[in-house]
Amino acid sequence: MDSSNLESASPVPNEQPGDEGSSHHPLGESRHKSTPKKENVETKANPLANMSVDDDGQTCTICFDQWTHSNEHRLVSLRCGHLFGRSCITKWLKGNARCPQCNARARKSEIRNIYAKAVKVIDSSERDKALLELKLEKDLRRKAEMTANQERLKYMMSVQECERLKKELMEANKLLQEYRCGMKIDVSQSTAKPKVAIFSLEKSMEIAKHGGCRIVDVCDLLGMILISQPSINELFPGYGFRKISTLDMKPSEFVLVHQKPIRDMAFHCHDGLVLTASLDKSVKITNVLTNSVVHTYPLDSDVWSCAWDLDEPTYFYAGLKTGDVYLFDIRMTSRYVHELPRYGNRTPVVALQYIKKSSCSIYSKCGPIVGTLSECAFYQRSDHQVPDYKITPLPTVGPYTSLSSEPISGHFLVSSRPSPKQTRVTHTLCELAVDQSGVDVVCNPIQTIQGGRSQLQLTRSRLLPHPDDPSSLLVCAGDEDAHGALVWDGSSGKCLDTLRTESPVLDIADVKINHNSLLLALTDKTLRLFRWNSQ
Repeated sequence: MDSSNLESASPVPNEQPGDEGSSHHPLGESRHKSTPKKENVETKANPLANMSVDDDGQTCTICFDQWTHSNEHRLVSLRCGHLFGRSCITKWLKGNARCPQCNARARKSEIRNIYAKAVKVIDSSERDKALLELKLEKDLRRKAEMTANQERLKYMMSVQECERLKKELMEANKLLQEYRCGMKIDVSQSTAKPKVAIFSLEKSMEIAKHGGCRIVDVCDLLGMILISQPSINELFPGYGFRKISTLDMKPSEFVLVHQKPIRDMAFHCHDGLVLTASLDKSVKITNVLTNSVVHTYPLDSDVWSCAWDLDEPTYFYAGLKTGDVYLFDIRMTSRYVHELPRYGNRTPVVALQYIKKSSCSIYSKCGPIVGTLSECAFYQRSDHQVPDYKITPLPTVGPYTSLSSEPISGHFLVSSRPSPKQTRVTHTLCELAVDQSGVDVVCNPIQTIQGGRSQLQLTRSRLLPHPDDPSSLLVCAGDEDAHGALVWDGSSGKCLDTLRTESPVLDIADVKINHNSLLLALTDKTLRLFRWNSQ
């Protein structure tokens, strides 16, 4: 290094601030006033000693003087990110086109001012480590709660099975005691008294002579019942729905909508619109007052389920055969506006139900419940404008067949067919709650009801309000072993009635006509109406 550079980088220690030579420092007058001269010489003689100084992040790595936020020795950086004093790095780049620290290529035009009075690097490794441990702990806690809910469900099922076996054992012991005493066994006396029917058959209507009915939906606002069925006109083949007025309960006109069978159907909450999902890879909105299709949303796969957003009626959800769930806006007719995050395997979405925010007043959470053949989860929707969902798996066992919700209480019903894990058709009545942190949503099963041992078709069960007790719920589902439909009390799980039909019940709905509560049981060909008998 020549004498001029040495003089500029390391001033003579004995030089006084008032000397005439101090005003001609090549790297700026401000550096002579900021740091003592003797300390700079020692720093350059031993650079490692500077690493232990507290202001290591405040000095230029070329001259080891403190940089400033103005004048010639102000704080600047290169494209690589290393920091220097402007005058030092400018001189350096005149003779070497590389960064003094990382040896990366650098040019004078890449020098950028850093607008900061001080730069200090904070070690956040401990904080990052703590956040990672917190995330892992939350995941472990969520898994533990999921496992606990599953074990609680198994425990409830085991208790019910034990009660049933205990009752059978008591009846068997009673018969055995009577036999040993030489008494005549009378089966009619040993069985319980027949149950009083709470529903009585009101009417039976043939909807499709050759079969093909699948979905029934009711609009109390319009006094209308819709039943999906194939077209009866050979000139116009396809699938649509049959309209039935609740005034006279007689089938009226047929509306052709799709080219292939309809898998799901949902009325709009306050308009005369009905949403239909079909195997022709489309979702359609139809005006039932004018019998015309308002809009068609084509998709890449068969649509198995659909549901309206009950909080924002301009939105609706559609579940596909591939396991995808899309959010649509009826104001945007080109395509869907959002795709929900996937959970589980790519199995068909057999059911969709939306939980209203008003139904969850305790924790103000809302969103759709998505049920595929293999998985079932609640998608908690955020309050932001951009749709964002947090997935909460339900502690139930598949394969799933249907979902049903009661909008006033916020309870919902999850139905699944027999499997190696559970030998009977299972209907689980659930409610949503918050965990101890008050942030995450958990699903609590409050009643588990078991049906028959076989279910060949994907039938739909229904959760209904009790006609005589608003605080109670009824669970109604088709049962192939019972040759009809079964009605249970949602609170006790007790079977209240058996509704006989000539073929398996595919769908169930309820309607009020002149203050009378009617239960609609749809089979492949007929619709049966059962009237509620007040007890």
